[in-house]
This record gives sequence, C-alpha cells and structure tokens, in this order.
Amino acid sequence: MASSENADHQLILSDDHDSEVNVADTMPNSDSGNIPRRYKVYRRRWFVLVLVCLLALSSQLLWLTYSPIASIVAEYYKVSENKVNILSMMYVFISIPMGFVATWLLDSYGLRPSLLIGSWVTAIGSLIRVISVFDFVSPSMKFNVVIVGQSVSSLVYPIFVSCVTKVSENWFPENERARATMLMSSGAGFLLGNLLPPIVVQQKGIEFLLIAYTILPCLAALLTTFGLHSSIPPTPPSPSAATDVEPYWIGLKKVLKIKSYWVMLILLGTAGALFNTINVIAEEVYCIYGYTPTFSGLVLGLQSGVGLVGGLAASIFVDKTKLFDETLKVLQAFGSISIAMVTAVVTIPHMEIPIILFNCLYGLSIAASFPVALELTMEITYPVAEGTVVGLLLISMHIQATVITFLMEALSQPMTESQRIHQKCVQHHNSQSSWQQTGHYGSVSEPREIGRASCRERV
Repeated sequence: MASSENADHQLILSDDHDSEVNVADTMPNSDSGNIPRRYKVYRRRWFVLVLVCLLALSSQLLWLTYSPIASIVAEYYKVSENKVNILSMMYVFISIPMGFVATWLLDSYGLRPSLLIGSWVTAIGSLIRVISVFDFVSPSMKFNVVIVGQSVSSLVYPIFVSCVTKVSENWFPENERARATMLMSSGAGFLLGNLLPPIVVQQKGIEFLLIAYTILPCLAALLTTFGLHSSIPPTPPSPSAATDVEPYWIGLKKVLKIKSYWVMLILLGTAGALFNTINVIAEEVYCIYGYTPTFSGLVLGLQSGVGLVGGLAASIFVDKTKLFDETLKVLQAFGSISIAMVTAVVTIPHMEIPIILFNCLYGLSIAASFPVALELTMEITYPVAEGTVVGLLLISMHIQATVITFLMEALSQPMTESQRIHQKCVQHHNSQSSWQQTGHYGSVSEPREIGRASCRERV
C-alpha cells in the first residue's frame, strides 16, 4: 500500500479481491464540505485502450490504403491519379460534417454505442472495397465500388479520434492520462499505412492487400461487440471523472466562448491538417523529384515511428511535470523548422538521407505534440464533455486540410523537362506482372500525366 498527502485529500492505493486497483479519496464539495469518495482503477482499462487503438488503426489503414501506391492503383482501375487521391481525401471531407455527429453521439449516448456503430460501419466499408477486385464486377464499375466502400468507412472515423480523451478521462487515473492519450492517438495507422501498401502490392498484388485489410476491422468489430460491456467503469478512477460534464449543446456553446480554445483550434488544427495532407499526397510529390513510392512510404513510416517514440517520451514527461504549455511550444517550434527544411530538400534529387532526417525530426515534434495538446485542451475546457472538445479540433483540422489541398492545387505549376525525365510517378506493368519504375505509361514514347490532368506538380 502506498499513500500520498496534500492539502485537499489523501490518496491510498491497494488491491481488492477482484484484482483491481482501488483508490480511496476525499473529494471537496463546496456545499457540504469534504465528502468521502471511493475511486477505482480497473485493469480492464487496458482492454478498452487496446480496443480503441485497434479501431483507430484499422480506420487509418483503410484511409491510407491507396495514397502510397496512387500510380499503381490508377493503372489497376484505369482511372487518373487525381481520382485515386480523392479516395484518401474523402476521409478529410466527410469528417467535417460527421465530426459533429460523432461528438453528439459520444456525448449523448456514450462510448459503447458509439464504438459499436463505428466498428461495424468500418468493417462493412472494408468488405465493400474488396468486391471491386472480383471478376463479376464490370471494369467500368470497379472504381465506383471502391468509392462506395471508402465513403462508408470514412463516415465513422471521427468517432475513433474524438473518443480518445473520453477514454482517458473516464478509465484512467490522472497520472496515466497523458500516456493513455498518446497511445490511442499515436497514429500507428499512419506508420503501417505508408509502409505496408508498396511492399504488399509489389509481392502479392492489390487484391491481396484489400482482402488482408478487412481482417483488422472485422476483428475489432467482434471485440467491441463481445468485449466492451459498458461505456464507463462502475466506479470512476478520479474526482474529475466523477464530475458531471456539460450537456452537449450547453457544452458546445460554452467551449466556443473560451479564447484559449480558439487558439488551440487554429494552431493544432493547422499542424494536424498539414500532417494529414503530407501523408495523403506524399507519393505524388516525392515521385516528381525522382523518389520512388517505396521510398516515400519508408519516409512517412519512419516519420510516424519516430513520432510514436517521441509521443511516449513527451507524455511521460508531462505526466510527471505537468508542463503541458511549455512542452507544446517547444515541440511545435521544432516541427515548424523541420517541415520547412523538408520542403527545401525534397526538391533536390538524391537527397534521401537529409529527407529522412528532417522528416524524422518533423514526426518527432508534431506527432509527439498531439497527445500533449489534447491533454492541455482538456485542462482549459473542463468540465465540457471530452467528445465535444476533441471533435471540434478534428473538424478544424479537416477544414484546414481541405483549404491546404485546394491551395496546393491552385499554386501548382507544370513540370519542367528535367522533372519529366527523372520523375518516378508512373509504373509500367511487364509480362511477369512485376512493377518497374519507368516514368512512362504503356510505351516508352508516351509520357503519362501525373497527379493532375495537366501534368502539374505540387509546390
């Protein structure tokens, strides 16, 4: 048994006969003085955390299925890369209106009903996408089937992002919340989503990739149905978790009056929008300057992997020090510098090592700052419901991602002759069904337009 004292209450940790950690606490009450209150930290909280991680991972894998292999997918379905990019941007566009639905659902009905809906819709969407690879679907309809499946799965992605802080608040003690938030918002799907498609498609083909990507969503749906029995634990883990949150509409009005929250909406939204946009269009940008899809997938995978390590370190640090504000400022500053350096070196051929280094620094800074920012946001908006707070951040992020995408399109310019010679945007399919980087489509004499109909590059 361990104990700690402060001016407000005494904290006692022990194990009960159900193998759960118990916290005996005294919660101050302005009306009736100190009211003895018992708090419990259940070991099943780790199952809830793993479940949310699996749901987010499966949704992110579906999101990024096509962007790392855009040119291969374009030839497979006989469409332009512009249409392939729409498959990834669907998550951004649809998450804007569905973000409001997700926050309302989480705050009005709770975690379990929301995750049940989200998990099964995601699984259904993944299965619809697989239909596109079967021969009974006419070639002209195959890509339309993909669009339907991708649209269905994107409808519920905001649920998995918006529920992160709700799970941390309701299931974890205060000294574990930042770490729990980091693990659930780590973006492991971005790591695997950029690494796996180029490797799997090269070895097994698109058909195998789409079928394999149905396993995790279906497994997560079954675990949610039969493993998650309640939205909250029987006994709260902390005084703040025991406090009633604001009703959805009242909380929405209140949070929009907090000036510091507007700062977080803009700054965190911008950082997240840029990070997501980079993950979606990286293959199209890198290939123009002679870097292969495999290399762009490796870069983004390393970026996300380093971000996981940085996020864990940052969350442990702020859990102990509570220096949320200072940590966030440092991470965002390094992130701004590193992305500027990435923009500078990516336009130079044969700069693989600097590109990897600066992308890793960017991942370390920005990806690590997200869980810190989420916890800081919860501090400044308490007691507004967690789903509302995070859901609005997600909406802001995706609105700004949409703006960034259209700005990049408007500022794009025609490729130079040198870029046409060295670009790796087009795949050639030979008689052995292996993919070779050629820079041409079909015949050697026919250069293929990439990304956009006018052969334009992103700048």
